[in-house]
Amino acid sequence: MTDEIFRRVCGCIFGVLYGGSRDCSRLLATAREWQAKGGQKVQGQMIDQTADTVSLQIPGRNAPVVVKLEHLVEADQAIVKGAWFDRRDAYQYSMVVENLRSLQERPKTVVGLLLKIHNAVPESPYAGLWASVALSQGSNEYSRAEVVLRDVIRRIEKQQAFDPSRHTMTFASASNNMSVCVLKDRRGDAAAARMVAAINARPQIPSVIRHNAQLLNELTTEASFINFSSSTRSRLLEALALGDSAGAGTKLPAGWHYSLDFDVPRDSAGAEKEEGIDAPRAELQLLAQGSGFVVAPGIVLTSRRVVETTNYRGPKLVTVLTNPTDRVWKGEIVDGITIQATRTVASSGRVTTGRFGNIPTGEVYTNYDYVRSPDGHSGAELAALRVPNLGIKPVAVTKESPSRNTPIKICGFGRSKNAVRQGLHFEEGVVLDSTLVARGVSLDGLIDSSRVSFTSARVLGGNRGGPIVNAQNQLVGIAFSTPTGGDKAKGLFFGASELRNWFYKNNQTASVLDPDTDATPEERHATLVNATIPVFCWGLRQPSNSSVFSKVADGSRSSGTVYVRDNWCIACKGRGFIDCPVKGCKDGTVTVRVPTKLAKLRNGKTVMGRLPTPKKCDHCRGKGGQICPHCKDGRLK
Repeated sequence: MTDEIFRRVCGCIFGVLYGGSRDCSRLLATAREWQAKGGQKVQGQMIDQTADTVSLQIPGRNAPVVVKLEHLVEADQAIVKGAWFDRRDAYQYSMVVENLRSLQERPKTVVGLLLKIHNAVPESPYAGLWASVALSQGSNEYSRAEVVLRDVIRRIEKQQAFDPSRHTMTFASASNNMSVCVLKDRRGDAAAARMVAAINARPQIPSVIRHNAQLLNELTTEASFINFSSSTRSRLLEALALGDSAGAGTKLPAGWHYSLDFDVPRDSAGAEKEEGIDAPRAELQLLAQGSGFVVAPGIVLTSRRVVETTNYRGPKLVTVLTNPTDRVWKGEIVDGITIQATRTVASSGRVTTGRFGNIPTGEVYTNYDYVRSPDGHSGAELAALRVPNLGIKPVAVTKESPSRNTPIKICGFGRSKNAVRQGLHFEEGVVLDSTLVARGVSLDGLIDSSRVSFTSARVLGGNRGGPIVNAQNQLVGIAFSTPTGGDKAKGLFFGASELRNWFYKNNQTASVLDPDTDATPEERHATLVNATIPVFCWGLRQPSNSSVFSKVADGSRSSGTVYVRDNWCIACKGRGFIDCPVKGCKDGTVTVRVPTKLAKLRNGKTVMGRLPTPKKCDHCRGKGGQICPHCKDGRLK
């Protein structure tokens, strides 16, 4: 096909836009025939996509062709949309799982992060599903949770418009959880309608949904403070009677329950296990994952938070992949880690014998070397990893940190099983501001005294510890963590000057490379890509705590349904106090009309009238209500 014919076919028929080279690391489909609505056809391979376009690699063309979905036939649109939803689901799911483990420890912070993830990936339902449960079950914010769940259901319905089989279990869980939320607001008909939708979403009724549906049906057949219409009772009873309850025999504790069952993202459901990401030994589990870069011969620099965890203090094994861009990845064990700190969060000695709990620790672990700073503060929150036989060229570091409004890119890996296969990705943004955290002041729970910069580029998941470059591909900083507040800031990082100061304080055997002014941006990019590697922190397997969120996150949950009991009292809406049932009683005072002498006429007659007069309520004795007899401080006994 000549260039002229190609341009006519693609320009006139497909209405495409020509673009530069795109990242082809994720092959989404093999070569196939694509058809336009006008009937014309073209052979191509789908290599990338957005919500509204697909990039096709046409034989004989170097650059891919970007096609608008609206120009394709419905069958081809469905293929592209399905692949897009798969990618977005896997992306959000990987970010959500990383934060679920900390939900019990930092509920408000993690819920806030889940809601940000929910908004950042508007196609996927996972973050909203779990955030809504945490809101309603944790802080009794059922009205706020209902708003989130409505958006979750809308997203699922949008996916099911292209494929009805998508997210059927997630939809059932979201509908069940919304039923509980609206029931807490005493809206019986709305709760029953949503419960019917949950029952009809699956061929077999899950045990949590059946349990809640039966409780709800009991409320409709007896006198209660929640009203139901007769038609609602009929629809709920019919759905329960016709639903298949096979396999729903799990006996649940009394009370209302939220369902956390979900459909695993299709993009990762059948993924093969990756070498280097799987546990190096059977007794180890992955604690944290991030990125790092070779800053000096045999030394990888990363964020301290990649190799430390606040809820695990046992021995750790840290590994890196030294050539992730190659077809054969090579895993290396980190021999030791240098951290400048005021406190110890990891085992600081090499464990070779003994036991940790009930698990023998006869294998070698990474040595954590905590350096006590003479001035009593920790400096930048970084960690230097010593890797024998690293054999990777270090990347040069500029001498000055980037100034405000400087465009930057964060280079790093994702946070999932497929992180290495997906390759490096870049988060673009600008430097927003920087702040000097004084000695003894806590930054996000850690003692620090370094200048921390804020950026609009997202620091989340696997790119923590990754290098930050400017428009000329010069390394100007290192990604640190995610801020806990702020509307614009999406990432925290340490600039090049902080990086250099920290490195020279804690490493006397190596030095940082100065920038090569003769190197081209393309050459710097090649060095950066080769020097950026994934970092994995492993610890001994531990049973999950009572938090079901941890069980979902680390995969340790037993087979069967996953649920959380709501122990907030519906009778008092979680306040622990029931309002006086007397109509007109307000804060223990009622208004009554008392016969009152209004005036006396000249003829001696008295004019009487009934004037409204405040009076203490006899029913509640002026208290405005009573302590709820069903609960204690709003929680069920």
